[in-house]
Parts: sequence; C-alpha cells; structure tokens
Amino acid sequence: MNRRITTVCGLTALVLTSLVLNAAAKDIPAQLPDPDGKPPDATRPVKVYILAGQSNMVGMGEIGGARNIYTGVYLTADPAAPKGPLAIWRVGNYQIAPLTLYRPDGTPTDKTVAEGLLEVSQKGVYQLHCGFGASSHNVMELDGKEVYRREAGGEPVKQDVTLEPGKRYTFKISDFKGDPPRFWLQKTHLLGNGDLEAVAKREGKFPWVVDGEGKWTVRNDVYFQEARVAKDGKGSPLSATSNGKTIGPELGFGHVMGTFHDEQVLLIKTAMGNRALGYDFRPPSSGRTDPDSKWESLEYKLMIEGVRKTISKIDKVVPGYKGQGYEIAGFVWWQGHKDSFTPGLIAEYEQNLVNLINDVRAEFKVPKMPAIVATVGFGGHNMADKFLKILQAQMAVGDPKKHPEFAGTVASVDTRDFWREVDESPRSQDYHYNRNAETYMLVGDALGRAMVGLLGGKAEPLPQAPRPKRVAGQQTAEPSEQEKAASQKALTPIILDGIAASYVANPRYNKSLLQEAGGERPQRANQFLRGAMYGLVNCYRAAGVDDYDWHPFGPDLKNVKWEYFSFDPKETMPKEKGNRYRKVTYPEGMQNWFAPDFDAKKAGWKSGLPPFGQVDGKLAPLSESCKAPFCGCGEKPKTLWEKEVLLVRGTFEIPPLKEGRRYRIVLGGSAHVNAGEGFAIYVNGKLLAESNAGVGKRQGGQPRGGHIYNDFRGEFRGGKVTLAATSFLRYNNPKGVIPPRGHLTLWMEEAKIPTVEQAVSGDQ
Repeated sequence: MNRRITTVCGLTALVLTSLVLNAAAKDIPAQLPDPDGKPPDATRPVKVYILAGQSNMVGMGEIGGARNIYTGVYLTADPAAPKGPLAIWRVGNYQIAPLTLYRPDGTPTDKTVAEGLLEVSQKGVYQLHCGFGASSHNVMELDGKEVYRREAGGEPVKQDVTLEPGKRYTFKISDFKGDPPRFWLQKTHLLGNGDLEAVAKREGKFPWVVDGEGKWTVRNDVYFQEARVAKDGKGSPLSATSNGKTIGPELGFGHVMGTFHDEQVLLIKTAMGNRALGYDFRPPSSGRTDPDSKWESLEYKLMIEGVRKTISKIDKVVPGYKGQGYEIAGFVWWQGHKDSFTPGLIAEYEQNLVNLINDVRAEFKVPKMPAIVATVGFGGHNMADKFLKILQAQMAVGDPKKHPEFAGTVASVDTRDFWREVDESPRSQDYHYNRNAETYMLVGDALGRAMVGLLGGKAEPLPQAPRPKRVAGQQTAEPSEQEKAASQKALTPIILDGIAASYVANPRYNKSLLQEAGGERPQRANQFLRGAMYGLVNCYRAAGVDDYDWHPFGPDLKNVKWEYFSFDPKETMPKEKGNRYRKVTYPEGMQNWFAPDFDAKKAGWKSGLPPFGQVDGKLAPLSESCKAPFCGCGEKPKTLWEKEVLLVRGTFEIPPLKEGRRYRIVLGGSAHVNAGEGFAIYVNGKLLAESNAGVGKRQGGQPRGGHIYNDFRGEFRGGKVTLAATSFLRYNNPKGVIPPRGHLTLWMEEAKIPTVEQAVSGDQ
C-alpha cells in the first residue's frame, strides 16, 4: 500500500496516493444493518470524504412538519371519473384516486355490484359513501362490519375504517332500490408526505435511521462537519438532525460508508446554494472568464479552504481522535441547477467537471481520489431539456468510454429515479426536489454504494419500486364533449356529497356561509364581492350545476343614461400618491348629491351613458384584453370622466327583491391589480358600501361593489330607487406616476341561495 505521510499542525496525515481497499471493509447489503454503537477502529487513519455542490448538497429534505398538499382525497372505481388532481377555485386542491373492484369470484369489474371485493390504492383511514341522492338510502358492510347506513328521511351514518393497499376487503350493499348504487371513499386523515418522519417512521423505509424507541439513530463511527454554511464550522456524530431541520445526501451516504469502514469516517460538507460550476466553482484548470471579478472561482477557493481548515484541527473536530491521521478517501459532487440557465455554461459543463475533479485531486495530492457525481434529477424522466443537457454531461464524466482516464476512479449516479412528485412531497419546490426527504436519502445512499464500488467493495442496490417514465413530448388527448360530460357526472357525487359538504362543515367557512345565506352584514366590510359562498357556488359549478350563479337583475343599468358631474377638489394630493379616495369639499349646493331629492339638472349636472372613463384625457379602454364580465374595463367609455372626482346618480324602477335570493351592486371597470381607486355607493341617500383604496397586489380578478344585506332590503320593495356612486381617477402605479385613468359602470345582480342542507346531502 503506497501512502504519503505528512504533518499538518502537528497531526499525522496519511493521504492515499493510489486506490486501496481497506482490508476491514465490508460488503454492503441491500438493507443496511442498524448502527451497532461500537466505537470505530482508532488505530487506522480517519476516512475523509468531501461533499460539495449547490443547495441540494446543502440539504433541503424536510425532517418533519409536512402537510398534505391536497385538501381532500377521494377514491372511486367509476371508469368515467378522471384520476388525478381536481382543483376547485377558492375551495381547494383534491385528488381523485383509483379504487379497484372485484366480483365475488375475484374477477375485476368497474360496474356497480351489490357485493364483491375492493382494493384501495393508498393506505389510510376512510369513510365510505354509498349512492347519491335517492340512491343513497341503503346499508353497506365491509368485511362483515356496517360502515354506512342511511334511512329514508335521515342523514348518512358513516364509520371510519383503516384500509391498506394490496389487500382485498369484502363488501355488501343491501336495502337499496333498483340497480346497486355506486360507492366511493373519502380519506379522512390526510397526513403529510415526503418528510423523513413520514418516510422512515410511518412508512418504515430506511429503518437504520430509526432505533427501537422511534428515535433517530446516531452513528458514533461517522462524524459530520459543516464547513461552509456554518461560520467556523459545525459538526456532530451523524444523525438525521446533524444538518439542522433538513437533511442532505450526507445522511444516506454516511450510513453506507459507516457500514463499509471499520475506521472513523469524517464527512466534510462544503456546499452553497445558487452557485454555478462554470462561474462560482470554476476550477483553476478552466481558466478565468472575468479575471477582475472577486466572485468567479470564489466558491472553489472556499470549498478547498473549508476542507483544509477542518483537517488542520481534526483532533478537535473528531471525537476520540488519537492521532491516527487521516486519508482523503473520496470526493462527492451534486450540483447543476444554476449552470442550466446559461447556454455557455451548459456547453462547457462536462469539461469544467473534468477539471474540477482533477484540480481537487491536485489540491490534496491524491491523483486517483475516487469521485462520485450525482446528476440533476429535476422532473425525473420527464426532465426539461436544459437539465437533460447537464445530466448528459455529468453522466459522460463517469463513462469510461468517454473518459478512459477516469476509468475505475470516477462514477456517475443517475438520480432521475429518485424524483418524487409534488403530491408525494412536503411542498411544491421543484428546484429543491419538492423538499422530499426520500429523494435526498436515495441520492445519498446511491452515492455511497457507488463509492463502495470504486473502493473495490461490493454493494447491492437498494430495491426500488418502478417509477413512471413518460416519453418526451407525450401529450394526453383532449377529451371529447361526451367524455367531459361523463366525467362531470361521475364526479358529481364526490363533489356535492364530499367536497361541498366538507367545505360547509369546515369551521373556517361555516359561520360566514350561514351569515351570507341569511343576508347578515359582516362585522368587517370588504370592497370585494366574493365571500365564502363563492367557494360553495364553485363546487356546484364543478358538478355542472349553475343554479346559483349571478345574473343581471332589474333594468339594464349599463344602457341607460345616468346624471354625472366631475370636479377637481381643493384638497389636492401629489400624483405619485395612491389611495386617493378621501374626504373632499363638494361644489356649493352638492353636499347631498346622493340624496333622492337632489336636483341634478338644477345643479348643472350632465347626463350620459356608461361606462364613464378616460385614459390620459381620452375615451379609451383601460385594458383591451379584459373580458371579465364583472369588470368591463376593456370596453371603450361612452362618457368622458373629465376631472379627478366623479359623481354619478340615477333613479330607476327596480323590481321587489325575492326571498331565497342574494343581491349585489357591482362597480365595474376596476377589478385588476393596480386598477381603480376607492369608491362609495349609495341607495336612496344611504351609504351601502365604501372602500378607501383601489385594487392592490394579489387582490385582482374579483368583482367590487356592495352586497344588499338585510338592513337594505327594505329600500327595494318595488318602485323607484335612487342609486349613486363616486370614485377618483388614478394617477400612479408601483412604477410611479402614470397618465390619469378611470373606468366606472354600475349594475345589479341576483343569485339563488344554496342551502346548507343541499350541500351536505347532495339532494337537488
């Protein structure tokens, strides 16, 4: 065995100058053994591994706290129901998952049957819903236990059941009329997915990271040292929490290497997020593209510095160090995201990576230092082209046919199979692999097994279930109108009896729904007209029921003349200031301009058709692309809004309001972000609704105006009603002063009120 012995700060350092397999090293089984807790062999040099790269090497796999990305999960065997995500605006994101049915003889079927067997696709706690509307009056048993019952005239009684995939459960439906009803399942306990708590403790994967008491195991034979992100370095014996609140590949890698070596293992991580190989990590052999920049190649220098600082004080870093020295045993690289956004860096990635490996070897005088490269894996086998080019460069470096100089000392690990989708993960963050801890564990484990192979050992691969591989460019055919109608019909029971019922029962919405249905004025006024009822109406709309949509009511106020007046108030404001709605002094004699008995003609007002508006003094639409029926700012104004303050009013014959209906007055022309200013709406001289601001950030895309609550319904008993409104021109946006602009139209709408009983029972 050829070694070169050096002394660093009084410490003996043994650096490998040729590839040597430790005689005490072990073969690596598919399932790693639990850490045995025994102290490492302190008579042999510490095995040092350098882990470097971008933010995913830093580690973004969440340990705990994951929330399910779905508001609800429903299983159905109806072949017409589309399986996958189902989004209902302002309600939630749902998953429609497959349910497999079998006849009593075990034959698969997607028809409705009164008895047979069922198999779920996900483990969980469920409630069964059997039938819809009139067909929901029946009794259903699962494995001989009653799980659903609904008597005529009564409410459904459902029992929670825990079901597991891969197991078949017998079912029987009785007391129904006509054909057997179709049933579906609702998952009631939605646990978060993809964090380490879920992956290791709940699902039982990677059992070597959890001890018999459910605590994270600690490897005394592997020490983890963070040498870049943490100031002055920070370390601990390797465990799930060594990296803080998240894990990187060090956990999986360290467990493999700790199993492989009898000696102490030291992992030195020198990684930093948002760094490019071709710039920040640019190795010396690649030359400089910007010699005057202090940033180019800085991360490479800091990486080397972090390793040197750590090994210079190894006696203080590694617990129980007894002067046995160390060996730089390997280099691990995982990076590539940043380079993918620059064509030039993509083109030179392969050569830069070759140079990086050679330069790191030269820095530490280990010419054959084993190096493992983890590829990018974003999107799995449905990877975007820019990432695929980086992956191909990374795989080429480990290919002995393309780089024979690296044969037997460099290997590449394709990580695409380790990608996990959003619904399997803690959150939607593709550039951090959706923060899925399983991904980080699998990448680290694969890197470790590849390193064992380079060191001459044998490592069985960790078994993996097949992952879906989509052909590049593959597209799903657009469903026909007939297929869309069938899908909607199949989803209607789930939407109305499941999603809508859960929405109504949710304490977050229930009180508001009851207030809105009862016509009560809320404690907090809101210029926007979409409350909790909007979500419930969207549920009905998703089920193909449009009975509760808003419709025009009364005279066509968009096509009748209104009286109007505009003026510049003496209370001036700088044009760069927003929120211009304010208390102003009205022209003489106009203090009660909104009152029914105000004589607009005598006061010198004009009459004109809406919309009222302007852009820089001209009759022009605010946005020609606006097609929103609740806005209308894409329509060219018919009457010029000349000065800052606009007053409009009119007296109209309005029919009496009906019971079981909601009513609102819509202020059109300013429903988009950074549109409009504050406004006030009056009915028969009384203030109905008021806002002191226009539409701000994240507020656009919804109607403005005022609801007609119970305290105003008396003004609409049939006959003449005086409507009035005021608003201000807008002179600015976040970028600064803009030409003056405004757009205003008023109209009335009504909508049928859905009842809570309908939402819960699905009865129509």
